[in-house]
Amino acid sequence: LSSLQDRVPPRPFAVIEEAVVRELGRPITEVFSEFDEEPIAAASIAQVHRARLRDGREVAVKVQYPGIAALIEADLGALETIFEAVARLEPGIRLKPIADYLRWTLPLELDFRREARSIGELGDALAERDDVIVPGVLGEISTGRLLVMELVRGVKITDKDALVAAGMDPGEVATLLNDVYADQLFKRGILHADPHPGNLLVQSVEGRPRLVLLDHGLTVSLEPSFISALEKMVSALGAGDFDSLTGTLREAGLPISEDTDLDTLLQVVGVLLGGEREDTSGGFEDFGRRLGASVGDIPPKLLLMGRAIGLLDGITRQLDPEADALEIVARYTGSS
Repeated sequence: LSSLQDRVPPRPFAVIEEAVVRELGRPITEVFSEFDEEPIAAASIAQVHRARLRDGREVAVKVQYPGIAALIEADLGALETIFEAVARLEPGIRLKPIADYLRWTLPLELDFRREARSIGELGDALAERDDVIVPGVLGEISTGRLLVMELVRGVKITDKDALVAAGMDPGEVATLLNDVYADQLFKRGILHADPHPGNLLVQSVEGRPRLVLLDHGLTVSLEPSFISALEKMVSALGAGDFDSLTGTLREAGLPISEDTDLDTLLQVVGVLLGGEREDTSGGFEDFGRRLGASVGDIPPKLLLMGRAIGLLDGITRQLDPEADALEIVARYTGSS
């Protein structure tokens, strides 16, 4: 399924060209001297093409598929109907949080003006770091469904052979990845929350890695209270203080009940923080039922956070199975 990160079958160029002309309000040739017909990336909502402006600058042009908003709305309605039917048949299976999550995140990804603002905010927040790049936006020719950005090249973060060929140490890349995200999460109050490998490139600067963050449809601001709860969760986990985990999970917005058993609680933390725990009490299906019985509806932002951290954990394990992400995070939470 990793091909779906950036290799979805693209739309025909005629469809893309029509969408670009409609958003620009003028022919492509009046803005771009070159516009590649083959996309450099294609996903479920949009695809990205390399182009060159009339002044010679290379750019990446993200084009939203025509009619995709209406299609998503229809799909969400159908999905919610299915989830409601499942809930009536099997009340212990909680699917509503998934529907709530999609209802919240998909409109964020469809609003390219919001994405442009998020890019600017994250770029400003990380401006003092020379080991991370957030490509800038050309706001004067971007719209709600067309995003024109600086074109930044690099190696896909999970391509270990290419990283090594460029003179970089995959373990150092893993450390940088976790450091940049811990910095965002605990110090900057804004997070690039869609860190799948298709959105992360790495450049070699004299053999040292520099991280490139692409696709900011899910870049979100985080409330200080939410960040504080996550800091406490990391501290409790690092100290093995399981008694305090229930309270910190509640602070983060997870409605844990009083009778949640310890094993289920630790697995919830594992899901949210990318950790692993052996399940010796019935497998994933049994864990899902115990979770549904003891945890209420999970807030969408917490699901987004758990998904993001899970993606980071997967990349880290590919790059360096021995990396201690929790130790890196602890530097930013004061729990080291």
